[in-house]
Amino acid sequence: MEFRDYHVHLEQGPYTLEWIKRFLEEGVKKGVAEIGFSEHGHRFVQARDLWKSEGFRGQWTLKEATEDIDEYVKIVEKAKGLGLPVKLGIEMDYIPEYEDEIQDFINKYSFDYVLGAVHWIGDFGFDHPGLINEWNLRDVDATYREYFDILLKAIKSGIFDCIVHPDVIKVFGHRARGDMSKIYEEVAKTMKEMDLCAEVSTAGFRKPVGELYPAPLMLECFRKYDVPVMINSDAHRPEDVGRDFDKALDFVKSYGYDRFCFFDKRQKKFYKIR
Repeated sequence: MEFRDYHVHLEQGPYTLEWIKRFLEEGVKKGVAEIGFSEHGHRFVQARDLWKSEGFRGQWTLKEATEDIDEYVKIVEKAKGLGLPVKLGIEMDYIPEYEDEIQDFINKYSFDYVLGAVHWIGDFGFDHPGLINEWNLRDVDATYREYFDILLKAIKSGIFDCIVHPDVIKVFGHRARGDMSKIYEEVAKTMKEMDLCAEVSTAGFRKPVGELYPAPLMLECFRKYDVPVMINSDAHRPEDVGRDFDKALDFVKSYGYDRFCFFDKRQKKFYKIR
């Protein structure tokens, strides 16, 4: 079947048609018919105030904010105008204290879709390799609860169209010892109420955890509440577009899903799984 991959980052190369075409060429090899580019919001100078803090988060994101979002929007729209099969998206970190500012920022641009993610618990970038030792100082179960509390706020915010790598908290292989079923159920129920899509991400195969996001029990809850899904690669380089989609497809089909969602001008649409 032909796939769509809506979680792809251009940030390791220039904002040029040539770089975009590299991703499309690799996608064709893996049956990806359309690519949605979704740069990290913290990469843009226009959004640098949305992650302010006195600690690591503020320092790190300020250094990362080197790009102009207008140039990003312009090149993706140019590619669309030339008939290339691309969509304009963005991946935005949800920071509770900046919810209104994040919403205002998103409203300024004509995205086809907005991906919502949680990478920060206060100043703790829990998936940042440079902070991995902080896990040794933390109660893993308590950290999981903090993560999912923030994720639920992100879901309820109404800012996003799709929640990506929904259990990315497991990235380095730290596992909650407690029963997660009630938390997963609450996440799924709330996503259904907010009419959001959930991502099944193959990026976990390329991380220390070595497995898909989400965990089987979480996808089971998504299916129970009929939360629509899409499969994405979270590719940061062309060769990762569509990577391991065959495994993700088998995973999703095993829970009875028969369609994937995609977006156009913030409107959810569907295509059949074959």
